[in-house]
Amino acid sequence: MKRRARGKPIKHCPHCNSSDLEIVGGMILGQVYHCRSCDYVGSLVYETDAPLDAKGA
Repeated sequence: MKRRARGKPIKHCPHCNSSDLEIVGGMILGQVYHCRSCDYVGSLVYETDAPLDAKGA
């Protein structure tokens, strides 16, 4: 069975669906993200795969 090729994972804000996130905390607390679009701050983000280019990466 052949595996489906995946693109690069992209993280998205759960409030505004923007991918303009920056990591503001880490280490002991875990990763905490700040969305530059809606000012969301939290550790809950969701991740999707970026589409592959026409060459198949």
